Amino acid sequence: MVDQNFDVGGKMLHSGSWTSLGGGDAVQKRDIAGASDAEGMVQVEPVVEAAALEDNPELLFKDMTDWSVLDTGGVPRYRFNERDLHYAWANNTVGTRQLLLDNYVRYARINGTHYGGGVSRARAATAILRIGDKTDMKAGTVTKEDVGVKGEFCSQFAPRVMGDLSSRASEGIVGNGAALARPLEWSAREKGVSFMLNRHMDEIIREEQLSGEVLGIKASYTPRHDLTSGDRLESLWQDGNVDERRQSVNIRARRAVIISSGGYAGNPQVRSMFYPAMREPLFPTSGWALLGGAGRAEDGSAMTAGLAIGANLAGMQQNYQHSVTYHIKTRLATRDAYTDMYPGHPTFQFRGSAGVEVGAGGFEHIIAVNQVGKRFFSEIDLPKRPRHPRWPGGLKEGLPNDWSEHTPGDWRNASAAHKVALAQSAYTRHDGVDAALAINEGSQGPDFLSGPLWAIFDGAAIERGGWDISYPFTADNGYFFSASSVEALAEKVMQNPFSRVPMPHLKETVDRWNAFVDKAYDDDFEREGETMHRIDGPIFYAASLMIVWHDTYGGLRINGKCQVVDMKGDVIPRLYAGGEASGGGGQHGLGRGVVHGYIAGKEAAMEPNA
Repeated sequence: MVDQNFDVGGKMLHSGSWTSLGGGDAVQKRDIAGASDAEGMVQVEPVVEAAALEDNPELLFKDMTDWSVLDTGGVPRYRFNERDLHYAWANNTVGTRQLLLDNYVRYARINGTHYGGGVSRARAATAILRIGDKTDMKAGTVTKEDVGVKGEFCSQFAPRVMGDLSSRASEGIVGNGAALARPLEWSAREKGVSFMLNRHMDEIIREEQLSGEVLGIKASYTPRHDLTSGDRLESLWQDGNVDERRQSVNIRARRAVIISSGGYAGNPQVRSMFYPAMREPLFPTSGWALLGGAGRAEDGSAMTAGLAIGANLAGMQQNYQHSVTYHIKTRLATRDAYTDMYPGHPTFQFRGSAGVEVGAGGFEHIIAVNQVGKRFFSEIDLPKRPRHPRWPGGLKEGLPNDWSEHTPGDWRNASAAHKVALAQSAYTRHDGVDAALAINEGSQGPDFLSGPLWAIFDGAAIERGGWDISYPFTADNGYFFSASSVEALAEKVMQNPFSRVPMPHLKETVDRWNAFVDKAYDDDFEREGETMHRIDGPIFYAASLMIVWHDTYGGLRINGKCQVVDMKGDVIPRLYAGGEASGGGGQHGLGRGVVHGYIAGKEAAMEPNA
């Protein structure tokens, strides 16, 4: 396995590990029976009723290709899924779940279905470990030190603090992406898999540029170094590592190349193909610091390398208005705003601050301004995003019926009457992120970038919200400032590395806002009443407000065997892809990637040895 980072796990390690599979998989069957697991980690009663767990591949395939269902923004989320790919996906979820269980992954009770995982049944469970005296993947235990403490520290084992899963398993059970990625890594190392880390895939090598078999990859040396000592960062576990330090090497594939390099959310040039406003380089992908920062995290290498040898693309439109592509986060004062991370993980130094999580409710305590200091949208609505059509259904998930009365492919799911009902009571598509990205008077050609966004507030807001602005939540890293006057604050924000123009309107904006508060109505964006609070000082604060692009949809076109397909519809021999490196599927999260990996691994293993 080749990875551009210094450690294994990528976005899986960074995730919540909520894996949506189904089709009658082993965890569904366990919960139908009300049984525990072999190690006794899951002792609580099932969270979901048995009828909502009775599943099969045919029903799953119908769900994954359902033309009719809409999200609460009125967008069809399953209509454009590739059919051969999802037929194969639905028929391999059972095998994938079993493979995970056979390689030291344990799951809590199923408690729902993740985005894009279908409406008809509950299919998602979180990976778990038990707190113990030793971190041991075979035994399924993890120490408290490796679990971490929220607000205090993380570990290299788990870059995000592992959450309490006792309500879905038993006392002392925790989980997140570390409970999925680390057991799989341990099992792979145990089985003799070699890991070449610090090595970025630059090119896919083919016999001829647009014809013949794929022979391997060209990969460059990409170490990361401690900012203080200068020492090279090393992986948590070393067994099986191949320490190759030449600047560039060609790696020959014996059977095939499987591209699993993630998406392009961190590459402003590539992602701007889908939304030109997202060419703004300030805005990161999720897990930005963990994955390597600017130029490395989610850099689109699968797409660029694949296109160079004639690969086709698929699912390019599926980014459109998806709530987990580009959106505004509620974590202020850090560039890496998608999730938490605290000191203790080696990459926290690149992040600098954990950020202040204020939640959607916290937006009533701020005003949000663009790079020239002007408001651009109702702050209350900025974090709101569409909800996806998934189990348990009902209007709040964009459906006319709940799962027990839902019929896949029923025209009533997309009828005009249902759309009216959505608009009247459940519509949650707000265009605040688009207003935030709009051209403003500080935007300059040729790209007319929108620039940084700032949450402006005072000490009273901190008290009302109960926010902690001490380290590690904030730091002197250009994403959090304070001053004794609004004018001085406007000058300080120019220290942010992405501030390109002065902020001349901030004082006027704050004064105008305070006047609106005094009359309990916002003439500009129609906020009113108790959601409005004056910004009076004596200390004024500016915290970065970040747009993060999390998932990417659209990538290399693959067929049901996860083979990459060229512009003529022909398979590129010995080349496979999956997860966010591939396109044609709108499923969020791990369910997409793990099944693709299972399929691609089986198929690649049957290729003749070169």
